[in-house]
Order: sequence, then structure tokens, then C-alpha cells
Amino acid sequence: MAALHREVMEETGWRIKPIKRLGFFRRFTYMPEYELWAEKVCTVVLAKPIHQLGPPIEPGHSAVWLEVDEALELLGNAGDVMFARQALKGTR
Repeated sequence: MAALHREVMEETGWRIKPIKRLGFFRRFTYMPEYELWAEKVCTVVLAKPIHQLGPPIEPGHSAVWLEVDEALELLGNAGDVMFARQALKGTR
């Protein structure tokens, strides 16, 4: 959980309260900073934003608030979309 809190803080500037681990999946992605393909194991956690501590630390990152349909369209991979749809069932 410490890594989750650190990553969210670095990439969004927010502190969160994890609610539920939704699951995990693996994917293969190109990592241009290392010039290689890598397998990534992704854990998806439903969380609630608690407090904004400041702007994101990592360049090129930001926190955005979107309507559900727009967020689902903008997610970067099928695994994220699947878990988001599952978590949001009945909320629209």
C-alpha cells in the first residue's frame, strides 16, 4: 500500500483512502525511456480522494475529474476499462 500512496501523490498531488482492491492484470508495454518492451503487473484499487497536498511531482502528470463515460473512453488499456466498468456498475 505504501507504493500506491507514493505513486498517487507523485502523479496527482493527492492523498487517497483506498476502499477496495478490485483485482490485477498483466500487460505488455513499450517503455521508451528504457528502449524495451516489458511485462507490467497492474493492481487496480478503488480509492477516494481525501486531500490535495499540492501539484503532481512528476512532470507531465495531472489530476482530472471527468464524467464516467468520458473517463472510460480515455483510459489507456483494456484492463483498466474492465475494472472501472465493473466498479461503476449501477452508478450511472
